[in-house]
Amino acid sequence: MPFTLQSLMTEDHILLRTPADSWQEAIAVAASPLIADGSITSDYVTAMVQAVNTFGPYILLVPHVALAHAKPGDAVTRTAMSALVPAQPVFFGHHDHDPVTLIFCLASVDSESHLDALRSFVSIAGDPQLCERLVAAPDPTEFRKLLDTVQR
Repeated sequence: MPFTLQSLMTEDHILLRTPADSWQEAIAVAASPLIADGSITSDYVTAMVQAVNTFGPYILLVPHVALAHAKPGDAVTRTAMSALVPAQPVFFGHHDHDPVTLIFCLASVDSESHLDALRSFVSIAGDPQLCERLVAAPDPTEFRKLLDTVQR
């Protein structure tokens, strides 16, 4: 069954202006709602951090936006997505795309069911004005409403 970003991003998966002192902590904080609801285990957070350590800040696809993720595996119990607007911008070490003000976390049980959600993410990431509006959202409800404006 394909998942849309809108179906995966529930209000309880959205963290706004939450502190994170490093990119590693930002990934862990962004993933915390997924750990809380049982979608992933802490091993998935470790895998996401290890991937950035190994491959560099490849998760920064456009300026100021990151998509934290790792390979599907036993640490993912169900496909899910979360978002973090850190209290302060976070630096991942990417010359062109730092600092990061919006972090999405994607966990998928396989290599296909999340593709519709990924297409929506690409639409968001490609719209700097929408990203700014998401960062400025006063609460998760408004953040979620902005996601609903994305063409699927």
